Amino acid sequence: MKTVDIQKAAEVIKNGGLVVFPSDTVYVLAVDPTNQAAVDKLLSFKNRWTGKAISIAVLDKKMALDYVYLSDNAENIYANLLPGPFTIVSAGKHRVAKGIEAEDGTLGIRIPDNKNIFDLIKILGKPITATSANLSGRSCNYSVASFTKPLSKKKLMTIDLIVDGGKLPHHKPSTVIDATEPEIKILRRGDLITGNSKTLISKSEIETKKIAEFLLKRVSASETPTSKPIVFGLSGDLGCGKTVFARAIGMALGIKEKITSPTFVIWNEYQTLTPSPFPLTGQGNKTRIIKFLHFDLYRLGAEYEFEEIKFLEQFSSTGSEQVIACIEWPENMGEQYYKKLKEKTNYLAIEFKYIDKKTREIGF
Repeated sequence: MKTVDIQKAAEVIKNGGLVVFPSDTVYVLAVDPTNQAAVDKLLSFKNRWTGKAISIAVLDKKMALDYVYLSDNAENIYANLLPGPFTIVSAGKHRVAKGIEAEDGTLGIRIPDNKNIFDLIKILGKPITATSANLSGRSCNYSVASFTKPLSKKKLMTIDLIVDGGKLPHHKPSTVIDATEPEIKILRRGDLITGNSKTLISKSEIETKKIAEFLLKRVSASETPTSKPIVFGLSGDLGCGKTVFARAIGMALGIKEKITSPTFVIWNEYQTLTPSPFPLTGQGNKTRIIKFLHFDLYRLGAEYEFEEIKFLEQFSSTGSEQVIACIEWPENMGEQYYKKLKEKTNYLAIEFKYIDKKTREIGF
């Protein structure tokens, strides 16, 4: 991504301007959602009627609570899925300009996984609108060129600033989740779809890959410079996607070698000097050695077998090395090794369940 002038964007928004800004999904139209003149300008640009909600992006749950009431469902989603590509619809507190909340008084909230937006909101000290940068009914835009091409000069004149963040990856807009009722409802499907606050649904290998990348970013973002190795324990029936998930983790870490199933050799080890798009262990984008371990414990069971391969000794990170591991069939470790591994590592249990022939529920 290109260098983004966040300070300039903040100044324009503070003054009631309309800004095109890159997000973690698509380019968005950002204004101050508490400024009625700015919101009217946004609605006019999009040719959108008042009453069709405009989502807003916030820093965190604390800021969200200034604008919405959170149900138990919403509380759980905030804790387990955010930051991420989700918009959570809750009952609004009517503290935004007319045209932001829906006709029923609900408001969509986003906490994007995007440093530029995070920094922009932090400078402003308040949310920004997070509606896609397009005219109503038109396709989303992943580049400034695609945004400006179909616009008339009159429409372009209403934009106060276009922040060019380069060509964005082709992610779908966020998944919109209605969390106002006892059961959550998916109003719009994005790249990730949730079954509840602790599960994600996959209907293809591509979607399983996106889920793996999302969970890697989630666990990596919480790490500190003295963090333990990161371990994903992958449980589930044969053929439910565990190896696909592990392969996606390795690829996301920047492993260039072909990642193959270790069923007959117990484990494979890979290394890279590139920490991928995912900053790990509080080091930002600083280059470190990443050691990726992929275990398949299907053929193991006895304690002496784990002693023979020096299983626990494999999970040791140093100042210059970060260990990331995926373990298929972790239940074969037995209670003793499972307890020791959890003490030694940052362990995340992932469970795969068949829903139907093509659909998997991935719990975490």
